[in-house]
Amino acid sequence: MADITCNVVKDLLPLYVDDVLSDDSRKVVDEHIAVCAECTDYFQKMKNPAAADDSAKHSADKETLKKIRNKIRKKRLMTAIVTAVCIAAIAGGLFYGIVVRENYIPYEEAGLYVSDEAIRSNREFYKSSGIYTPDGETLFMYMTTTTYTELKGNGLETGWPVISLTGDALTMVVEDDNGNRTEQVCREIYYIPEQGARQLMKVIKWSDDNVDEEIEALKDTSILLWKAE
Repeated sequence: MADITCNVVKDLLPLYVDDVLSDDSRKVVDEHIAVCAECTDYFQKMKNPAAADDSAKHSADKETLKKIRNKIRKKRLMTAIVTAVCIAAIAGGLFYGIVVRENYIPYEEAGLYVSDEAIRSNREFYKSSGIYTPDGETLFMYMTTTTYTELKGNGLETGWPVISLTGDALTMVVEDDNGNRTEQVCREIYYIPEQGARQLMKVIKWSDDNVDEEIEALKDTSILLWKAE
């Protein structure tokens, strides 16, 4: 085979395709493209330009289709993520609203009454909570329920004691930071309004400033359930 470069062969290929080369030159090109894949491909494209265009177009179409598919996949993935987040948010909201969120029970619906040394309720579904004043003499209480508690259908027995009024139940021993123990006895119990209950839900202990005024103000808006004789 003659010593000829690819660039020379490519220059000769147009003449080769038109069959106007001399026999010697044609033989040189034949020998080169027989062993050179690059020049063979170049020759095929020159010989059949329509097929080369179709191949290029097909390749471009495949790339475009691939991009479209990727966009569709990304869109579906984003839709799935957004849907999952929305479902989780709705489920979380429903769970909180039905199972967790405590609904205040107004005094008129609490069904509270004093009987046999206890404050009792004629309700089946409730949760009672409360907080004592620093001296332990006053208990502010309230009752709550949840939608789930009301729906599940098994509650407390009506008339069951909410708060026992026996001496032991109303007495507690408080120990200060120095280890001194003091006995405190509850002497009055109030049912507080919803606003007061919402405030007490956040109270860990009474503030040191104006605590007496706060207690008296809360008493003024609450309903006295029981007071020691």
